[in-house]
Amino acid sequence: MARIATGALVCLILLWLTPAQAIDKIHIQSDNWLYQGFAAGQFELGVSLTASGLQLDATARQLDLPAPWGQLEQVHLHCDELRLAAATWQCDKGQLQFTHPRLGPQQLGFAGQANADRQQYQLELTGLKLAQGQMQLKADYQAEAWTVDLTARDTVLAALNQWLPLFLSESQRALLAEWDYQGKVSLNANVSGRASQLAELTLDWQLDALSFSNQSATQIAEDLSVTGQLDARMKQNQWQWQANLKSDSGQAYSEPIFLDLMQHPVSLSGKGEISADFDALRVVELQFDQQSVLSGNLSLNWQQGGLTDFKLASEAIDLSKLYPVWLQPFALGTAAAKMQLEGQAAVNIDWQQGDYQLQLAVDELSLKDETEKFSLQNLNGKLAWTNTDNAMSSKLNWSRAKLYALDLGAAGIAAESRNNGLTLTEGLDLPVLDGSLQVNAFELQRKADGHVDWQFDGLLTPISMESLSAALEWPPLHGKLSGIIPRVSYSGQQLTIDGALQMKIFDGTTVIRDLRLTSPLGRLPQLYANIDISDLDLGLLTRTFDFGLISGRLEGYVHGLRLSNWRPVQFDARLQTPEDNPGKRRISQRAVDNLTEIGGGASGMLSRSFLGFFEDFSYQKLGLACRLQNEMCLMSGVGEAEQGYYIVKGGGGLPPWINVIGYTQRVDWADLIARLLAVRDSSGPVIE
Repeated sequence: MARIATGALVCLILLWLTPAQAIDKIHIQSDNWLYQGFAAGQFELGVSLTASGLQLDATARQLDLPAPWGQLEQVHLHCDELRLAAATWQCDKGQLQFTHPRLGPQQLGFAGQANADRQQYQLELTGLKLAQGQMQLKADYQAEAWTVDLTARDTVLAALNQWLPLFLSESQRALLAEWDYQGKVSLNANVSGRASQLAELTLDWQLDALSFSNQSATQIAEDLSVTGQLDARMKQNQWQWQANLKSDSGQAYSEPIFLDLMQHPVSLSGKGEISADFDALRVVELQFDQQSVLSGNLSLNWQQGGLTDFKLASEAIDLSKLYPVWLQPFALGTAAAKMQLEGQAAVNIDWQQGDYQLQLAVDELSLKDETEKFSLQNLNGKLAWTNTDNAMSSKLNWSRAKLYALDLGAAGIAAESRNNGLTLTEGLDLPVLDGSLQVNAFELQRKADGHVDWQFDGLLTPISMESLSAALEWPPLHGKLSGIIPRVSYSGQQLTIDGALQMKIFDGTTVIRDLRLTSPLGRLPQLYANIDISDLDLGLLTRTFDFGLISGRLEGYVHGLRLSNWRPVQFDARLQTPEDNPGKRRISQRAVDNLTEIGGGASGMLSRSFLGFFEDFSYQKLGLACRLQNEMCLMSGVGEAEQGYYIVKGGGGLPPWINVIGYTQRVDWADLIARLLAVRDSSGPVIE
C-alpha cells in the first residue's frame, strides 16, 4: 500500500514536468491509510507547485502510533519547500500540529529528509512541549545505524507522572507512588546504536529546586541543585561508563544523616563497567568528596544481586567536622552520643566475599564526653581489625585519659586482631591516680549478633585513698586501695569483676566482692556489690568526717548493694562494735547529738541537762543498720529499747554512761540523707 501510494505520488509529480499538461496542484484523500504500523483516519494529502518548488500539506483526523505513544488527533503537516532528488525527499522547513492526550496541543517546527530505498532518514523537531518544558530532537537513521540528540529545558518532574504508566511496571509505579517530589530537570542527551541495540550514550543533566519525601519521612530533600554527566559505550557486551555528579545547594535527610549541601557540597566522580543485562557491576574507581568533611575513593564488584568485593580508602579526616555529620547520628542513645572530637583519622577497608580487613589511623585524636563520663587526649597510632585468620597488628598510645572522676595517665597498647577478635601482645600498665591497673591477657571478641565481649585479668597496685577521695570530692580519707583481679569481663553490656578489691582505710580493711556494672557508659548505669568491713578505727573515721569523736573499733557489711545512676536504691547494711575487740570506748557529746538526730530524736536536750557538763561518755557498744528497699530504710541498732532501738548502749567503763535511742524505724531514704547532711549543724537530740 505504501509503495503504491509513494509511486502514485511520484507519477503525479512527473506529470508536472510534462509540457502537455497544465497541472499545478494534486490532492489525494483516503478514509484509511496504513504505513508500517502507522494508521491514519480521514487522511488528505495535497501537493502544490509554487514558484520556489513543491509545497506539501497533509492532514488526518487521527493518527495511530506504535505503543506506547498512542493516538494523535487533528494532525496537520505543512512543508513550504519539498524537494525530490535521486529518490530522496527533503523538507528544510516545515510545521507540524497535533493534539495528544498527554502532550496536549502541540505546534512544532520540523526539518527532515528520507530515502526509503537506501533506508536513510533524518528528522529534526523543535518546540515540543513536555511537562511544562521545551524539547528539541534530532534523529539520523542510516541503514539500521541511528543517532538521536535530545535537548530538554525546565521539564517539571511532577508533570511527568502521566507518562509513568507507559514505561514502568505496576510494582515500580506503586513504589514511586510512595514519594512526593517537585523540581525541574534539564538535559542534553546523545544516543546512538544499531537496529534495536544501544551502543553509546552521553548525558548531561541538571536538577533544580529538587524536593522530595517518602511517606515515612525518613528520606527528605529540599531545594537541591544537582548536576551530572554520564558517558557510556558498549564494548564486548559490556557497558564502559564514566560519570560525575555534584550538588552544592539545598538540604537532604536520609535517616539518620542530615546534609547541608550549601555548607558542605558533595561531588562524585567514577568509572567502571556494567553488563548488558545489568546483572554485574564493576566500579573501577569512585572518588567522593564532601567539602571539608570527608573525601577518598572506593571500588567494588556486584555480581548477580550481591556484593563480591569492596575497597575504600579515605584521606585524612578532620574529626571535629566528621563527627556531627556522620558519626553522632548513629550514636544517639549510646555513650558516644555527646562528644567533642579533635584530630585526624583515615580509614582503609578491604572486603572480599565476606572477609574483611579494616585499618584506622589516628593522629592527635582527642575526645571528650560532654556529660563528663570519659575523655582521651593525644591518641596516636593505628587500630586494625579483621575477621580472617591473617593477623593484623595494632599500636596505640595516648597522653592522658579520664573515666568519670578518675585520672588515667599516659599509656599505650600493642595488640593483634584475627577472627573478629583483638588480643594484647604486650601487657598494659595503666596509671590510675597515684597507682596503676596492670592488665594481662586481654581478649576482645565481636559476636555474631554484633555485641562485643571482652575480658582480662590484672592487678590494681595501691592507690592512696587521699587521691581517690580528692578525685571523688569526698572528705579526706587515709589508707590504700588495691587488689588482685583474677578476671574482669564485659558481656551483654555488663561489667563483672571476679575476685576482690581491698581497701586499707581508717586502720581497718574493707573488701569489695561480686562487683558488676551494667551499661557503664549508658544513660542509667547499674552497679551491684557486696562489701565487708572489719576493724575500722572509729577515732580516725569520726575525725575525718567531723562527726564528733568516737573511740573504739567498727565492723559491718553492705550486702546486696545496688546503685542506679550512682544513687543507692537497695542494700542491707550494718555497722557495729566488734564483739571481740573491747578496747577503749568513749563517745563525745557532739557525736551523741548527731547519732540521736539520725535516729529521729529531738535535738538540744543533752546540752540543757546536767550531762552537758561532761565532754564524753563511756559506752558498751554502738551500731546502726539500714535495709533499703523501695526508697524506704528500715532502721535498727544494737538492741531493742522500750520505744525504739539502741544506737548506743551505755556501760563498759567508768561513768558517766549514756544511751542513745533511735525512735524512727521506717525512714524515707531522702529524709535520712537530709538528716545525715544536717548533723553538722545539729544542736543535740533527746538523750536517755
